[in-house]
Amino acid sequence: MYLPTLKVEKIDPRDNVRIITNYLSKEKQANTTRPFYAKTVSLYPELAGVSAVEDRGTREALIRDVVLNRLNENDREIRQRIAHFSEVFDTFIYKNIEAQCRLLDYEWSREYPVIRCFVGYIPFYPRNTEEKCFFVSYHDEERVFSAAPHEINHMIFYEKWKQLHGVGCKPPSWPDPLWYLEEIVVDPILHDESVAPYMLYDNRAYPEFYVPDQNDGTSVMDRVKACYRDHKNDIDAFIDEAYKIVSAKYAGHENTGGRK
Repeated sequence: MYLPTLKVEKIDPRDNVRIITNYLSKEKQANTTRPFYAKTVSLYPELAGVSAVEDRGTREALIRDVVLNRLNENDREIRQRIAHFSEVFDTFIYKNIEAQCRLLDYEWSREYPVIRCFVGYIPFYPRNTEEKCFFVSYHDEERVFSAAPHEINHMIFYEKWKQLHGVGCKPPSWPDPLWYLEEIVVDPILHDESVAPYMLYDNRAYPEFYVPDQNDGTSVMDRVKACYRDHKNDIDAFIDEAYKIVSAKYAGHENTGGRK
């Protein structure tokens, strides 16, 4: 099976600034799936009062100066951590990618020969499924090696979704039901017996997906996992049925359409 190369590189400082600026935005504060603002300020206490700065240009300049200063001060350690991350990834990540691809019945495309892991100083780990890259923080350890299979799962799942629904499908964003589905399926997939041996640490989805519904006492994760058990031998059927479950749960959100 053809597999991509995982390259670990230092983040472009402009990307780190962009990520932190985004996490401190009002839009991110409205997304209650993660404590974006609080976690960001915990890394950058100098920015605790930045939300009170009314002028956008002044606010963004303040964020930029603080982030760039932090990256410059820790440049040597960041480079050391990049070497460490690369060494550890080589021990498991390729077997993990292969196992995920086999489980999802997906052959990794030679169109994407490289997955890039950019190392900066960030509280959450964003990804770009189209460009096949994700971002981590140099000060973390377990989170880096737990998050990598998670983010790569999103990339594989997105490509699988395009196979089923057409190449014109765009990567979903919150609150699209497909965004929820991508975030939920990491649990059954990464815990599958064929994938789990190639995980260094456990990986779970967002806590809200495990909260029981008041109506029947089951969570959306319970229902998706039951669907996975029922359709494990037909992964395409699982994806379709799981999408229906998630769409029903998050009714009223933008719909990405049915299977092509």
